[in-house]
Amino acid sequence: MTIDAEAFNRFEAAGWEARAASYAFLQPITNRVIASLLGAADVRRDHQVLDVGCGPGDLAGAAAAIGADTVGIDVAPSMVRRAAIAHPSIPFRVGSFEAIPAGAGAFDAVVGNFVLNHVGRPGVALAEARRVLRPGGWLALSSWDAPRRNRVLGLVLDAVAYAGAPSPAGLPAGPTNFRSDDELRELFHGAGFTDVGVSHVMFEAPAPDTETLWRGVLDSAVRIPPLVVHQPADVQARIREGFERLAAVHRRSDGTLAIPVAVQVTRGRRP
Repeated sequence: MTIDAEAFNRFEAAGWEARAASYAFLQPITNRVIASLLGAADVRRDHQVLDVGCGPGDLAGAAAAIGADTVGIDVAPSMVRRAAIAHPSIPFRVGSFEAIPAGAGAFDAVVGNFVLNHVGRPGVALAEARRVLRPGGWLALSSWDAPRRNRVLGLVLDAVAYAGAPSPAGLPAGPTNFRSDDELRELFHGAGFTDVGVSHVMFEAPAPDTETLWRGVLDSAVRIPPLVVHQPADVQARIREGFERLAAVHRRSDGTLAIPVAVQVTRGRRP
Protein backbone atom coordinates (compact mmCIF):
# COMPACT_ATOMS: atom_id res chain seq x y z
CA MET A 1 0.00 0.00 0.00
CA THR A 2 1.38 3.38 -1.03
CA ILE A 3 1.08 6.09 1.61
CA ASP A 4 0.96 9.74 0.60
CA ALA A 5 2.02 11.29 3.90
CA GLU A 6 1.17 14.81 2.79
CA ALA A 7 -2.35 13.81 1.75
CA PHE A 8 -2.78 11.93 5.03
CA ASN A 9 -1.62 14.93 7.06
CA ARG A 10 -3.89 17.31 5.17
CA PHE A 11 -6.86 15.02 5.79
CA GLU A 12 -6.05 14.80 9.49
CA ALA A 13 -5.55 18.55 9.89
CA ALA A 14 -8.83 19.32 8.13
CA GLY A 15 -10.63 16.65 10.15
CA TRP A 16 -9.48 17.97 13.51
CA GLU A 17 -10.25 21.51 12.45
CA ALA A 18 -13.83 20.37 11.82
CA ARG A 19 -13.99 18.30 15.04
CA ALA A 20 -12.80 20.98 17.47
CA ALA A 21 -16.34 21.80 18.58
CA SER A 22 -17.55 18.18 18.77
CA TYR A 23 -14.71 16.47 20.64
CA ALA A 24 -16.61 16.52 23.93
CA PHE A 25 -17.52 12.81 23.86
CA LEU A 26 -13.93 11.53 23.69
CA GLN A 27 -12.45 14.27 25.88
CA PRO A 28 -13.29 12.75 29.29
CA ILE A 29 -12.04 9.38 28.04
CA THR A 30 -8.70 10.65 26.76
CA ASN A 31 -8.27 12.81 29.87
CA ARG A 32 -8.12 9.70 32.02
CA VAL A 33 -4.69 8.96 30.54
CA ILE A 34 -3.19 12.33 31.46
CA ALA A 35 -1.78 11.33 34.84
CA SER A 36 -0.06 8.28 33.32
CA LEU A 37 1.52 10.42 30.60
CA LEU A 38 2.84 13.02 33.01
CA GLY A 39 4.27 10.30 35.21
CA ALA A 40 5.88 8.50 32.26
CA ALA A 41 7.55 11.73 31.12
CA ASP A 42 8.68 12.52 34.69
CA VAL A 43 7.07 15.97 34.46
CA ARG A 44 7.93 18.11 37.47
CA ARG A 45 7.65 21.67 38.72
CA ASP A 46 9.73 24.11 36.66
CA HIS A 47 10.24 21.62 33.83
CA GLN A 48 9.93 22.94 30.30
CA VAL A 49 7.19 20.79 28.74
CA LEU A 50 5.81 20.55 25.20
CA ASP A 51 2.36 19.09 24.53
CA VAL A 52 2.24 17.95 20.88
CA GLY A 53 -1.18 17.57 19.29
CA CYS A 54 -2.58 19.45 22.26
CA GLY A 55 -6.23 19.42 21.14
CA PRO A 56 -8.32 21.31 23.71
CA GLY A 57 -5.26 21.73 25.94
CA ASP A 58 -6.12 19.49 28.89
CA LEU A 59 -2.77 17.69 29.02
CA ALA A 60 -0.88 20.98 28.89
CA GLY A 61 -3.18 22.35 31.58
CA ALA A 62 -2.49 19.39 33.87
CA ALA A 63 1.27 19.82 33.42
CA ALA A 64 0.97 23.51 34.23
CA ALA A 65 -1.10 22.69 37.32
CA ILE A 66 1.88 20.86 38.86
CA GLY A 67 4.16 23.81 38.14
CA ALA A 68 5.65 22.93 34.75
CA ASP A 69 6.31 25.68 32.20
CA THR A 70 4.17 24.33 29.38
CA VAL A 71 3.66 25.05 25.67
CA GLY A 72 1.13 23.37 23.36
CA ILE A 73 0.96 22.92 19.59
CA ASP A 74 -1.67 21.49 17.26
CA VAL A 75 -2.18 21.37 13.49
CA ALA A 76 -5.79 22.58 13.81
CA PRO A 77 -6.21 26.32 14.43
CA SER A 78 -9.66 25.76 15.94
CA MET A 79 -8.18 23.37 18.50
CA VAL A 80 -5.49 25.92 19.34
CA ARG A 81 -8.15 28.59 19.90
CA ARG A 82 -10.19 26.28 22.16
CA ALA A 83 -7.08 25.39 24.16
CA ALA A 84 -6.14 29.06 24.56
CA ILE A 85 -9.64 29.92 25.80
CA ALA A 86 -9.69 27.02 28.26
CA HIS A 87 -6.14 27.63 29.52
CA PRO A 88 -5.37 31.34 29.02
CA SER A 89 -2.09 31.25 30.96
CA ILE A 90 -0.51 28.68 28.59
CA PRO A 91 0.90 29.62 25.17
CA PHE A 92 -0.60 27.55 22.36
CA ARG A 93 0.28 27.82 18.70
CA VAL A 94 -0.35 26.09 15.40
CA GLY A 95 2.40 23.57 14.71
CA SER A 96 3.11 20.08 13.46
CA PHE A 97 4.59 17.14 15.35
CA GLU A 98 6.67 16.51 12.21
CA ALA A 99 8.16 20.02 12.27
CA ILE A 100 8.09 21.26 15.87
CA PRO A 101 8.48 25.05 16.00
CA ALA A 102 11.16 25.06 18.70
CA GLY A 103 14.93 24.97 18.96
CA ALA A 104 17.07 21.96 19.76
CA GLY A 105 17.13 20.96 23.41
CA ALA A 106 14.33 23.34 24.39
CA PHE A 107 12.32 20.98 26.61
CA ASP A 108 12.74 18.67 29.58
CA ALA A 109 9.75 16.60 28.46
CA VAL A 110 7.56 16.12 25.39
CA VAL A 111 4.10 14.59 25.84
CA GLY A 112 1.28 13.77 23.46
CA ASN A 113 -2.15 12.30 24.11
CA PHE A 114 -3.37 10.18 21.17
CA VAL A 115 -1.36 12.00 18.51
CA LEU A 116 1.09 9.43 17.10
CA ASN A 117 -1.55 7.71 14.93
CA HIS A 118 -2.47 11.08 13.39
CA VAL A 119 0.87 11.85 11.73
CA GLY A 120 1.84 10.60 8.28
CA ARG A 121 5.52 10.21 9.14
CA PRO A 122 5.73 8.85 12.69
CA GLY A 123 9.48 8.33 12.44
CA VAL A 124 9.98 11.97 11.51
CA ALA A 125 7.74 13.06 14.39
CA LEU A 126 9.70 11.01 16.92
CA ALA A 127 12.99 12.38 15.57
CA GLU A 128 11.61 15.89 16.01
CA ALA A 129 10.68 15.11 19.61
CA ARG A 130 14.21 13.85 20.22
CA ARG A 131 15.65 17.02 18.66
CA VAL A 132 13.77 19.40 20.94
CA LEU A 133 14.45 17.36 24.09
CA ARG A 134 17.37 18.04 26.36
CA PRO A 135 19.69 15.10 27.13
CA GLY A 136 17.97 12.94 29.71
CA GLY A 137 14.52 14.28 28.79
CA TRP A 138 11.55 11.98 28.29
CA LEU A 139 9.04 11.58 25.49
CA ALA A 140 5.72 9.98 26.47
CA LEU A 141 2.88 9.26 24.03
CA SER A 142 -0.45 7.53 24.43
CA SER A 143 -2.02 5.34 21.73
CA TRP A 144 -5.28 3.44 21.40
CA ASP A 145 -4.69 -0.25 21.98
CA ALA A 146 -5.97 -2.89 19.55
CA PRO A 147 -9.71 -2.67 18.76
CA ARG A 148 -10.38 -6.07 20.35
CA ARG A 149 -9.32 -4.52 23.68
CA ASN A 150 -10.27 -0.90 23.14
CA ARG A 151 -13.97 -1.23 22.41
CA VAL A 152 -14.82 2.48 22.24
CA LEU A 153 -13.40 2.47 18.72
CA GLY A 154 -13.44 -1.28 18.22
CA LEU A 155 -17.23 -1.55 18.29
CA VAL A 156 -17.60 0.71 15.26
CA LEU A 157 -14.65 -0.81 13.39
CA ASP A 158 -15.94 -4.34 13.98
CA ALA A 159 -19.40 -3.26 12.84
CA VAL A 160 -17.91 -1.92 9.60
CA ALA A 161 -16.23 -5.30 9.09
CA TYR A 162 -19.49 -7.10 9.96
CA ALA A 163 -21.24 -5.19 7.16
CA GLY A 164 -18.47 -5.91 4.68
CA ALA A 165 -18.16 -2.19 3.99
CA PRO A 166 -15.27 -1.22 1.69
CA SER A 167 -12.94 1.68 2.42
CA PRO A 168 -14.55 4.74 0.80
CA ALA A 169 -12.94 6.77 -1.95
CA GLY A 170 -11.19 9.88 -0.73
CA LEU A 171 -9.92 8.37 2.51
CA PRO A 172 -6.13 8.58 2.15
CA ALA A 173 -4.06 5.61 3.22
CA GLY A 174 -1.83 6.21 6.19
CA PRO A 175 0.31 4.49 8.78
CA THR A 176 -1.46 1.93 10.89
CA ASN A 177 -3.88 3.23 13.49
CA PHE A 178 -2.87 0.53 15.95
CA ARG A 179 0.54 -0.87 16.85
CA SER A 180 1.71 -3.70 19.05
CA ASP A 181 3.95 -2.98 22.03
CA ASP A 182 6.91 -4.32 20.06
CA GLU A 183 6.15 -2.04 17.11
CA LEU A 184 5.99 0.98 19.41
CA ARG A 185 9.29 0.05 21.01
CA GLU A 186 10.85 -0.37 17.57
CA LEU A 187 9.67 3.10 16.50
CA PHE A 188 11.12 4.73 19.61
CA HIS A 189 14.40 2.84 19.36
CA GLY A 190 14.62 3.73 15.66
CA ALA A 191 14.38 7.42 16.56
CA GLY A 192 17.28 7.11 18.99
CA PHE A 193 15.46 6.84 22.32
CA THR A 194 16.72 4.66 25.15
CA ASP A 195 15.02 3.11 28.20
CA VAL A 196 11.95 2.58 26.03
CA GLY A 197 8.94 1.04 27.72
CA VAL A 198 5.24 0.50 27.13
CA SER A 199 2.69 0.52 29.93
CA HIS A 200 -1.06 -0.06 29.76
CA VAL A 201 -4.02 1.91 31.06
CA MET A 202 -7.38 0.12 31.19
CA PHE A 203 -10.75 1.32 32.44
CA GLU A 204 -14.43 1.42 31.50
CA ALA A 205 -16.11 4.40 29.84
CA PRO A 206 -19.79 4.89 30.69
CA ALA A 207 -22.42 5.70 28.07
CA PRO A 208 -26.13 6.15 28.74
CA ASP A 209 -27.20 4.31 25.59
CA THR A 210 -25.98 3.05 22.23
CA GLU A 211 -27.11 6.18 20.38
CA THR A 212 -24.89 8.37 22.56
CA LEU A 213 -21.92 6.05 21.99
CA TRP A 214 -22.57 5.82 18.24
CA ARG A 215 -22.94 9.57 17.75
CA GLY A 216 -20.08 10.31 20.13
CA VAL A 217 -17.54 8.28 18.14
CA LEU A 218 -18.76 9.54 14.76
CA ASP A 219 -18.72 13.15 15.95
CA SER A 220 -15.37 13.01 17.76
CA ALA A 221 -13.13 10.90 15.50
CA VAL A 222 -11.64 11.73 12.08
CA ARG A 223 -10.82 8.55 10.16
CA ILE A 224 -13.63 6.35 11.47
CA PRO A 225 -16.68 8.43 10.41
CA PRO A 226 -16.00 8.17 6.63
CA LEU A 227 -16.04 4.38 6.99
CA VAL A 228 -19.72 4.77 7.93
CA VAL A 229 -21.19 7.97 6.52
CA HIS A 230 -19.68 7.58 3.03
CA GLN A 231 -21.42 4.22 2.50
CA PRO A 232 -24.77 3.66 0.75
CA ALA A 233 -27.81 3.77 3.02
CA ASP A 234 -28.25 -0.01 3.11
CA VAL A 235 -24.62 -0.53 4.10
CA GLN A 236 -24.91 2.11 6.81
CA ALA A 237 -27.94 0.26 8.15
CA ARG A 238 -25.99 -3.03 8.29
CA ILE A 239 -23.14 -1.27 10.10
CA ARG A 240 -25.52 0.12 12.68
CA GLU A 241 -27.14 -3.31 13.10
CA GLY A 242 -23.75 -4.86 13.77
CA PHE A 243 -22.87 -2.08 16.18
CA GLU A 244 -26.06 -2.62 18.19
CA ARG A 245 -25.36 -6.36 18.46
CA LEU A 246 -21.77 -5.84 19.56
CA ALA A 247 -22.58 -3.05 22.02
CA ALA A 248 -25.26 -5.16 23.72
CA VAL A 249 -22.51 -7.24 25.34
CA HIS A 250 -21.53 -4.21 27.42
CA ARG A 251 -25.02 -3.24 28.62
CA ARG A 252 -25.47 -3.10 32.39
CA SER A 253 -28.57 -4.08 34.33
CA ASP A 254 -29.79 -0.46 34.37
CA GLY A 255 -29.62 -0.24 30.57
CA THR A 256 -26.51 1.93 30.43
CA LEU A 257 -23.22 0.80 28.87
CA ALA A 258 -19.75 0.23 30.32
CA ILE A 259 -17.29 0.16 27.42
CA PRO A 260 -13.78 -1.25 27.93
CA VAL A 261 -11.01 1.20 27.07
CA ALA A 262 -7.40 0.09 26.59
CA VAL A 263 -4.49 2.47 26.02
CA GLN A 264 -0.75 2.07 25.52
CA VAL A 265 1.59 4.67 27.01
CA THR A 266 5.03 4.52 25.42
CA ARG A 267 8.01 6.41 26.78
CA GLY A 268 11.63 6.84 25.82
CA ARG A 269 14.53 8.93 27.07
CA ARG A 270 16.88 11.05 24.99
CA PRO A 271 20.43 9.89 25.80
